[in-house]
Amino acid sequence: MFNTPNRVIQAAGFACLLTVFFLPSVAAEIQSGFKTADEILVTAKTDRKLAEVLATSHVLDAAEIRAAQAIDLPDLLDQISGLNTTPTGGRGSVTGVFVRGTSIAQNIVLIDGVRVGSATLGQAALNTYPLDAIERIEVVKGPLAAIYGADAVGGVIQIFSRKAVPGRGTATVTMGSDSLLEYGLTLGVSNQRNSLVMSAHAEQTDGIDHTSILSDGNDDRDGFDESSFSLVAETQLGAASSAGFSILYTDNESQFDNTFGADSGFVTTNRTLNMAVNITTKLADSVKWVTTLGANEDESITDVFASDITSNRASAATEFAFMLGDATELTVGADYYREDIESLSEFPVTDRDNTGAFALLQSTLGKFSLLGSMRYDDNSAYGGETNGSIAADYDFSDDLRIVLSFGTAFAAPSFNFLYFPFFGNPDLLPEESESLEISLMGNNHNLDWRISAFQTDIKNLFSFDPNTFLAANIGAAEFRGLEMEIASEIADWLIRANIDLLSARDTDTNLKLDDRVQTSLNISAARNFDRLNLRFDIRAEDGRHDNGGTELSGYALFDLSSSYQLNDRLSVSAKIANLFDKDYTLNLLGFTERYNTLGRQGRLTVRYQF
Repeated sequence: MFNTPNRVIQAAGFACLLTVFFLPSVAAEIQSGFKTADEILVTAKTDRKLAEVLATSHVLDAAEIRAAQAIDLPDLLDQISGLNTTPTGGRGSVTGVFVRGTSIAQNIVLIDGVRVGSATLGQAALNTYPLDAIERIEVVKGPLAAIYGADAVGGVIQIFSRKAVPGRGTATVTMGSDSLLEYGLTLGVSNQRNSLVMSAHAEQTDGIDHTSILSDGNDDRDGFDESSFSLVAETQLGAASSAGFSILYTDNESQFDNTFGADSGFVTTNRTLNMAVNITTKLADSVKWVTTLGANEDESITDVFASDITSNRASAATEFAFMLGDATELTVGADYYREDIESLSEFPVTDRDNTGAFALLQSTLGKFSLLGSMRYDDNSAYGGETNGSIAADYDFSDDLRIVLSFGTAFAAPSFNFLYFPFFGNPDLLPEESESLEISLMGNNHNLDWRISAFQTDIKNLFSFDPNTFLAANIGAAEFRGLEMEIASEIADWLIRANIDLLSARDTDTNLKLDDRVQTSLNISAARNFDRLNLRFDIRAEDGRHDNGGTELSGYALFDLSSSYQLNDRLSVSAKIANLFDKDYTLNLLGFTERYNTLGRQGRLTVRYQF
């Protein structure tokens, strides 16, 4: 619809300025800086309030997700302290997500309590999950293998599906740069015992040229098409029992550059299907029983390479939480999953299974809180692994607390590392890690703040042995970091800022690891008025390394966004991302080319509730 990017950018800018011109004179109450201390964090497995969780955690609810007007899920996660992304082009390109320097393969992604991702790659394609289908995101940083098992080295990202709003539906239309067109529809119904919500989303964009390669017709746009459907049903089975079911299906096609000229069929199709069943029963006032069943399928097809890979995972988990008095909680659980793959390439082994059991104990003794957890995993591919973690908290006052934690974790080798023809090595050992963290946090005179220092040491890193031409456990790495966050309300503006300092090195060579951001800064300023919200965002990095030492220059991006509630049902929002059209590089392609990044982008969204 918009063939010229500047037309959309100008329209988005006009919408932002128009809302500024019609500012109401009286500001409404806005949210506090960090999440309320009474909010429950599910991913930590203790159902504790945020103020009581002994791990560095972040929560984004539906309102915050919508207000950010992010391009996709990795773009949204990039705003969280300790998380950084590395895209390989524009919308639809493969995007790496790093948590405290650890790669996405060294972290776990859950949807409604069920682990998702490709068994061959060992990671989840976060760029394929539509934001419209997400109700809430929880990020818990630090080693969580003592609860979740393999790959919880850097942390856990959990996505919760959209919930029903009684008798309400929402329709959205978004237009943007690069001929972007998005549609979204959500329908929800509920009564006292049951609820059902269905969401559908479609997106199409001409995209940008993913790479800087100009030869052989590669100076063309690489488009992206996406469609998705989700359904969430919940029911109250009785006075003490409830059940929920969720399903998310995504189907997308993304073009990429090639050496045979433009439009020659270089398209990758990705399809994912994720299903979860959760049953919660209160057996007594002090005993809760939770059972989770899950299944997911991840398929990737690239016709031009005759590549068609499908990975499947079926899982079952059960856990019991016991309140032992007013201040002590014991959680014990066991889980099982089976993975299998189908591929045009002949893998010598196509399935594996894992059985795990864990116990977690958290107790509060006056101003002290203590937590300990232990887990054992038995995997058919690489044997047994035992991991544990401990944490202690001391509350100096209601406004000041300190948390100290230590934990071990491991990352399992993927099917590609173990069995890929002519490359895989079935004798690979899991990567193993030890992490230490100390955090100080408080609230002083309307200022929420948190400082966290951490170190993670990883050995048995997966790599490629140039002598045997096989995957191997080679080398070790050390990650040291400092995260600082503040949030405050100043003159009716909600100000949030975080700065991350990271040193990520190969301990054998002392060289910096590729793709890790050394210093990053996020600043957000938002203000709510009677019907209007204004927001300014700044993201800056001082640079990163790629291709074994090539230094990439730093950059700063400025975003401007606004939304206006025209009436009880209709709202309009607009965003200009990369306001000053900064040209920057996040990822190299070989030694002479690079993956392109998005320039100035404009978006206009109309939302109608019915």
